Amino acid sequence: MITTYCKISGTLIQEDIEKILSLKETVSMLSNILGTDVFINCATKDREKAIVVYHAKPPQNSLYTRNVSGETATSTKEPAVFRSFLTGLPSKNYKAITQEEEDVTQNVIPIKNNDNQTIAVIIVEYKDHGEKKLDSDLLNKTTNNLIKEISVSRTKIPEFVKDGVVVFNRNGEVIYSNKVAKFIYSKLGIYHNIFGRNYENITLTRTNFFKILEDVETKKIKEITISEISLAVSYFLTEFEENETNVIMIVQDITKEKNNEKELMLRSVAIKEIHHRVKNNLQTVASLLRIQKRRVENEELKKILDETINRILSIAITHEILSENGFNDLNIKTILKLVYKIFSNTSIDKIDKIRFNVTGDDFYTNSETSTSIALVMNEILQNAIDHAFIGRGKGNIIINTEKKQFCFKISVSDNGVGMDASKRKDKNLGMMIVEKIVKDKLKGTFNVKSEIGKGTTIEFEFKNI
Repeated sequence: MITTYCKISGTLIQEDIEKILSLKETVSMLSNILGTDVFINCATKDREKAIVVYHAKPPQNSLYTRNVSGETATSTKEPAVFRSFLTGLPSKNYKAITQEEEDVTQNVIPIKNNDNQTIAVIIVEYKDHGEKKLDSDLLNKTTNNLIKEISVSRTKIPEFVKDGVVVFNRNGEVIYSNKVAKFIYSKLGIYHNIFGRNYENITLTRTNFFKILEDVETKKIKEITISEISLAVSYFLTEFEENETNVIMIVQDITKEKNNEKELMLRSVAIKEIHHRVKNNLQTVASLLRIQKRRVENEELKKILDETINRILSIAITHEILSENGFNDLNIKTILKLVYKIFSNTSIDKIDKIRFNVTGDDFYTNSETSTSIALVMNEILQNAIDHAFIGRGKGNIIINTEKKQFCFKISVSDNGVGMDASKRKDKNLGMMIVEKIVKDKLKGTFNVKSEIGKGTTIEFEFKNI
């Protein structure tokens, strides 16, 4: 297909095409070693467009969902490519937009023919992640070295590659290893030179060598741990010389990353345990208040204690979920259903004939926001259960969640007796709590709509802060 795409470009002679074809394995090797997408682009007769004649994708973490070979690149989206075509010089750290409309950074190296004319470019793309950003000088040195006619007998694979590189001939003998590979093997207790050693004697993964040669086990990354050292090992095939297939083994020391993962897991377990204890303590307080309630004869005081218990249990909901999954972001619908469940245990006589339903969008909020929403919903539901269905004995409460472009919206509607919203009396404690939390904690807005005989809808909008 490379030949076909080169001919489509309409700018190359056969000798130029053969030069580009000879770089296919080199570009694949570069992609595997650097772990990023690498391309060969050729100019077209349209000076504002180039064609991708080859796209080498890394074994994992490609920036693309598809192979873009045969697609075009434009000067407006990939200025570095056209700068290198025009000047014949490398272009470092240029911003670009991919064929999939993603922002990337490009390093571009021109490919020249025997007449010193730029016939194509090699492009290395990566996402700019700050500390993970590739060193452009190192990248260009690596690229320039690799795009030469690589032959182990004449040109070593660059020693400054950050991963361990071991090259085997088709007989399974080591014909090259870089300094990083030697250092990794020394950490495993193999201090002598591995040059000339057989694959079976130094293999790290027990992968059958001949399956690698058959291209069965290539491009798979295997993670192993030996003597508390964690490694990621992958293989791929290349031809350093005509008809001479070699196996490249890339060894990456991922011990630090694995240790960080373990530390995060332990921290997550600790956080879950903390939330579990907070939940238990809150439930203990609620239980003590229930005991106190049984000893009280004043009905008004009993009602106040019930409301206080529900508020405490609403706060406990967030900690209950966090103690189970350890994640900081919580599903809002789960929170709402658990809040209503509280009333199933504390107001059985009132909610027995009330139908409850949660509809709308799924969205997630952090633990602090979730706790505030739980308290708000507790007060709104308490108010609806106490006042919405007086004289009716039954009704519906529907909670709807809506994920808007810049905020979230929650509405609670009932088909109860309603009221004249414009003549609302002084707010009770519950509604004061609702408005205070919505405005001060959630930085949101609060609105009540009601009509006598038709029910009430309470809405509040907030940002996920």
